[in-house]
Amino acid sequence: MKTLLIHTPKFNNFYKPIGDFIWLNYMPMGLLAIADHLAVNGVAVQVVHLGVEWVENRAFNVSELLRADDGINAVGLSLHWHHQAFDVIEVARCLKLTRPELFIFLGGDTASYFHEEIIREFPIVDAVIRGHGEAPALALVKALAGERNLARVPNLTWRDGAAVRQNEMTYVADTAAISRLSYTNFSLLRHWESYVRYVGLPFFFAKGFSKEKNRKLFSLGQSLFPVPIGRGCPFNCTWCGGSQVPQQRCVSHLKGFLYRDIGSVVQSVRAAMAAGYRIMQSAMDPEPQTQSYFISLWRALRKEGLFPSWMFECNGLPTDEFLAEFKRTFPDRESLIALSPECGNEALRLRHKGPGFTTNALLTKLSQMNAMGIATEVFFTYGLPGENERLLAETIALQRLIAKRFRCVRAIRTLSVEMEPGAPWQIDPERFGIVTDRRTFKDFYAAHADVNAGTFTSFGYYIPDYFETPLNPERPFQDFAARMQAIKCRKFCFIHPNPKKCGKSPWQGRLFCGVASRLMSLKPRNFSRPY
Repeated sequence: MKTLLIHTPKFNNFYKPIGDFIWLNYMPMGLLAIADHLAVNGVAVQVVHLGVEWVENRAFNVSELLRADDGINAVGLSLHWHHQAFDVIEVARCLKLTRPELFIFLGGDTASYFHEEIIREFPIVDAVIRGHGEAPALALVKALAGERNLARVPNLTWRDGAAVRQNEMTYVADTAAISRLSYTNFSLLRHWESYVRYVGLPFFFAKGFSKEKNRKLFSLGQSLFPVPIGRGCPFNCTWCGGSQVPQQRCVSHLKGFLYRDIGSVVQSVRAAMAAGYRIMQSAMDPEPQTQSYFISLWRALRKEGLFPSWMFECNGLPTDEFLAEFKRTFPDRESLIALSPECGNEALRLRHKGPGFTTNALLTKLSQMNAMGIATEVFFTYGLPGENERLLAETIALQRLIAKRFRCVRAIRTLSVEMEPGAPWQIDPERFGIVTDRRTFKDFYAAHADVNAGTFTSFGYYIPDYFETPLNPERPFQDFAARMQAIKCRKFCFIHPNPKKCGKSPWQGRLFCGVASRLMSLKPRNFSRPY
């Protein structure tokens, strides 16, 4: 019995300077690990990235996979990020039309959060694996190959005739389990060389350009590997669907954070470098007060003679010892430490951000990094509940201060936040003073079916009293998004013709955006997708 595991990006997005683009090209970290776990236990398995398939062959259709191999009996679709909602369901629909007897299951955070609704409302999906997927996926494939007793598969929600069954959540991985997994068995991924070479920062692929042009115009020029440090999150940032509350209650039942053994992380780095990756990236900093795990990791990498570049995203602020070890381990120009104050207003920051910090502490740490010659990028957002036009001025003032004072700051980036399933403010929007139209899975499915809406231009919520001039009562969501986009263009644009750089002034970005938009308008819209 052969199983396919498929990653489906969001294929239809639009942003004026780049035109139509494919979003979410990075696969979830655990997808290759699940595939490898199946493979070492005797399951014939292959991972397919539909974005890479489209890049390699613009006429590709996912149904070709089934026609080319009639031994495929089960397909697992990753539905981790909510942006994938429409595309994943439509890929499932295409597969089911091609082979009605095919068993289709979903996994990932978004699928886990909406598991019951997905099975109830979408008959094309046979099951959803909730939470951590490696052991349940193996149990599911074995059950399908045997007596098909799905009631014994842990963490599974499945259709039993007209009924929806929910098996118990009996599998939650521990440190030993996630340390045994291999996240770097690229041989299981079709066209893995293209994935390594052409999927990087930024995370989009512009449809109007070739893969080489995309690499030249829109990437750092080096492949970037997200390093699997562990699982979970100990924080409760209000906008994040991956925070502790939804993970513990609704997704994986994991409390806090699990680290992988340092030796297993070192092995992942070694394997990634052997595959062609040169920049490592980590986006989880579970213990910003000590960061002792990463200090030990840096020392272990030096001991093993591994010297990649590293992009480290701090959840809080880096400690003195961490900075010294980071500088010693990654002295190259590509390495950097990203800081995320989110907003200029201190009270707002402490309310919304899990490991909050004061503005004085941020400026002190930037001064230290400046003196040490450690590069950084500083990330902000806007449109947080409780913010308004007046408070937004504090973010603008802080950004100007940072840009003027610190040479170590390579870029200041301001990105909007979209409504995420399971985020604290999505669970209880009234408590945060926001209005959202994304409460069910079908809401997210419908929102991402819009070919004219793109990531960072469709919020999924509005704040009624954000502006002094009231929102259009007939179109409040659209009016809020349009006004916020206008603010971004006027105050926060960081577009630069060199993807390695960031615009120092919004007017420069607007000028480049205007030119690029006019050029892109000459290209026809591209709604193609491989299903």
